Amino acid sequence: MKEYFTQQQIEKEFNKIYIEEDDLLLEGEFVKGEGKHYIITGIATIENERYHDFEIEFNLIDFPKEETLDNIMDIDWEWYDYLC
Repeated sequence: MKEYFTQQQIEKEFNKIYIEEDDLLLEGEFVKGEGKHYIITGIATIENERYHDFEIEFNLIDFPKEETLDNIMDIDWEWYDYLC
């Protein structure tokens, strides 16, 4: 599955993820994956520098009811890692 964030989701900032411990803000463009394992790709802002095509791999603590962005983004992450 690969799904892009809609303009409506972007306007509501549903695509934004902030990771406090790294002071990282990711503006997601799309999510791909299946089951509990996904990768979100977008533009990361770290220390006022912007990085395009930044990827965060993550594993959900539970399986989503349906593989939609709404369901996937509402579930907490078990772990995550930055892909370079």
